Amino acid sequence: MTSFNASQLLLPLCLAALPAASSAQRAADDGWRDSARHKVGYVTVAPNVRLPYLDFGGVGPPMVLLAGLGNTAHAFDDFAPRFTDRFHVIAITRRGFGESSHPRDGFDTPRLVEDIRQVLDRLHLGRVVLMGHSIAGEEMTRFAATHPDRVAKLVYLDAAYDRVAADSMLTELFPAPPDVAPPPIPTAADTATPAAYVDFVHRTRGVNIPEADIRTRFRIDGWKEELTLAYQAIGAEHPPYRDVRAPALAIYAVTDSISQLEPWQRADREHAAQLQDVVRVTEFVMKKLRAKFRNEVAHSGVVEIHGAHHWLFVSHRDEVVTAVRRFLALP
Repeated sequence: MTSFNASQLLLPLCLAALPAASSAQRAADDGWRDSARHKVGYVTVAPNVRLPYLDFGGVGPPMVLLAGLGNTAHAFDDFAPRFTDRFHVIAITRRGFGESSHPRDGFDTPRLVEDIRQVLDRLHLGRVVLMGHSIAGEEMTRFAATHPDRVAKLVYLDAAYDRVAADSMLTELFPAPPDVAPPPIPTAADTATPAAYVDFVHRTRGVNIPEADIRTRFRIDGWKEELTLAYQAIGAEHPPYRDVRAPALAIYAVTDSISQLEPWQRADREHAAQLQDVVRVTEFVMKKLRAKFRNEVAHSGVVEIHGAHHWLFVSHRDEVVTAVRRFLALP
């Protein structure tokens, strides 16, 4: 029997169990246009590897946003503009996803960190505020430890977790996978058009992830060999928290009960008891990981938002923006 995979709880993925749309479906143009205010640019970070970035504009020091696993820079379409009054905001899509190149290698953390450095150098960005969601936390921590002179402050959006430690603890606590329902798989109707797929993601995730992010992945990635490779190749490491010198804020989504899970989980009455056990045990582990971050990062702050979605900068945008702005205003 396979052991429990903590990533299923720590890093929910929009496309993890979704089949590919056909080429015709991915190419369908239903007239929708991205109305977010940003400019698109590209940076070559290695031979045959080009990364897109979105420049949201703004006046002030640079702020660089990193998306979660599988997502694109468009994940921040509704969030980034909240900071352009004080910062020049840029978001990057990592290699292997969306409109970035899809190479067959280079998905280890050091290489992804080097990609970030290359983008900053090409855009002539010196010290930046680095903010990232979910798995981006590993790249942020490694980048700050490797290039301390390039980081002014760090903001983790449900991203400051030691996934190696989490997997170890959860595997011990759950020797066998919990008996709960798997994520919903879209029907043919759900993938018939881009709009139908957007509706499926919003309906099943319970939060309105920016439409451009969903459409970009639907149109380009689908579920093909390169995407599978990128998901599987991005590994976990113990974050070098003690080597981080920049002030850091970690904002966590805390789940207290089944009522705060995603819609398909809340509707799973058959496995309610097992889900409640998963919530209880997982929060026990997450509390230890939050303490680990607080204790090991020298200049750290922690904000816990109970009932927030993993996409907490969507589900609780105002609370997150307030916490981030307060932190960035500190000397």
